[in-house]
Amino acid sequence: MASPAAASYLVEIADPPVPSRTTPVQKKSLAENLKHIAHVLGLSSILCVGSWLLLSYGYLLYGVVSGGLGVLSIFAAFGGAKNKAACPYCGASIDIQSYHKEGTQIQCEKCHEYSQRNVSLLRALDPATTSETPKFESPVFKNSLWPKACVACGEPPVRFDDLSKTTVGALPALVGHLQIIRGSVKGLPYCDKHRDKLSLKVGSEKKLLLCWTSLRMMRRYLAANRNRPAY
Repeated sequence: MASPAAASYLVEIADPPVPSRTTPVQKKSLAENLKHIAHVLGLSSILCVGSWLLLSYGYLLYGVVSGGLGVLSIFAAFGGAKNKAACPYCGASIDIQSYHKEGTQIQCEKCHEYSQRNVSLLRALDPATTSETPKFESPVFKNSLWPKACVACGEPPVRFDDLSKTTVGALPALVGHLQIIRGSVKGLPYCDKHRDKLSLKVGSEKKLLLCWTSLRMMRRYLAANRNRPAY
């Protein structure tokens, strides 16, 4: 059963509303494409100059890595998303990549809600959507609250599990430095039928992410912590 400490972080919260509106997928303007190209080429220039400086001072490995990233950035500058759509939830602009085909599930970077591409439209993904393995990503919030329900199915919780993640920073490892990144989350509510339905992931910029199998429960977690800072 739940301990008093764990139970104090539980809140009764209903399913947040789902917008019925759809938004059109449309081409980016010339100005938007040029802005993206200029931004990425600027980054590429910095990396290439850094590569030249590192190589001139004898730092061969660092110089090669920096130069390689600079060259890749040049390709990225001209191969970015050409289309966009407004998030059905918050209205923020979402890049529509060439691989976002019919039925692709796309997450908004601003509000973290999921939408689905249907031909030339973007619509809110059915909140009843589930996955066999954890794939719906949300931030991990500081001093987070949990819905008073199993994180996998919404049934009343009977126990509270802990979750931890240890990984090695990819870029430091590439250039010969070992950087250990650790994260943990405590008090995940589960019913007696489920366990291990959430996982932790270290995303870009070392951000800690929770991966869910239930979109419905992820959305409740987001709603409960909407005004809290994320790790």
